[in-house]
Amino acid sequence: MGNTKSNRSSLEMKRLEEITGIPRQTFIDMHENIKRKSGTEGGTVLVSRADARHEINQTGVGYNNQKQVDAAFGFFEENGNFTTEELFSIIVMLAETMDGVNRLSYVVDTHNPKGADSENVSRKYGQRILECITEFYGIKNADKPEHVWVALCGGTDKAKVTREHFVKYVTSTDPYQDFLI
Repeated sequence: MGNTKSNRSSLEMKRLEEITGIPRQTFIDMHENIKRKSGTEGGTVLVSRADARHEINQTGVGYNNQKQVDAAFGFFEENGNFTTEELFSIIVMLAETMDGVNRLSYVVDTHNPKGADSENVSRKYGQRILECITEFYGIKNADKPEHVWVALCGGTDKAKVTREHFVKYVTSTDPYQDFLI
């Protein structure tokens, strides 16, 4: 019998490769390099902002738009550090090899506080994603996330919506749809 954790990790690396076009070995090597540099033995591996920028530049994504790199950092950064999972999500956000629907779905699923298997997006998490999309793409004419959430909920202020409804609404509604194509 194989190790379930390693199999899952392999599947995650395969998905990263498929959606970014970056070989999975690059992600594995990146994780190992960061782990070695930080001296972490097991547990969460943290990446500094400088090291994250270096790793991102090594992959070739984001080098044309450092403003977008900084906006992606803002979504995940806490105390000047990122987990490798967050770094990989930043790379997904910056990769131009997939459409906005898949990119948004990946980020929503990977970082949902309720868990990656959750069918729902909470009001707080959804509004945070809307803020980050607005900043990441530099959308000037976006309503406040609170107002967008009410519109998304059909005029109510529900505590949660389905993940599918959230992604569909955001990717098919102005002003977001023009950026998430």
